[in-house]
Amino acid sequence: MYTMNILEKIRKVEALIERAANEGERESAIQAKLRLEKHSQSQEIEYTIRTNDIWHKKLFVAICHKYGLHPYRYSRQKYTTAMVKISKDFLDGVVWPEYLRYADILENLIEDVATQMISKIHKDESEVVIEGEIASSRSTTQ
Repeated sequence: MYTMNILEKIRKVEALIERAANEGERESAIQAKLRLEKHSQSQEIEYTIRTNDIWHKKLFVAICHKYGLHPYRYSRQKYTTAMVKISKDFLDGVVWPEYLRYADILENLIEDVATQMISKIHKDESEVVIEGEIASSRSTTQ
């Protein structure tokens, strides 16, 4: 007999929420999702998530909030670090795959915007490569 794991159940309930025919069905599915999430959080572990930049951290934090998680940061930790208490299954099966999917979209958007902005400043992005050894140089101010 096949039994669904908690992550599959959460995904199915999310699909029910999206295509609910009326508000009653939607509310019932939301309550079911909350119960499943509460159950999945029974084996929570504190994870440290280090992101590349503040935009990736904001993305991770937004996804955490979407699932009712409460990310935080200890004082003296970098601004790009997020801490979260979450079950390994929920992190690996739901939160992290969603983060990776959106992070890829975010990186592509940033690349597009940066390329457009730089091309408006100057069309030629080539650089000169000089053969030889690197000389130690100091800049002087007069």
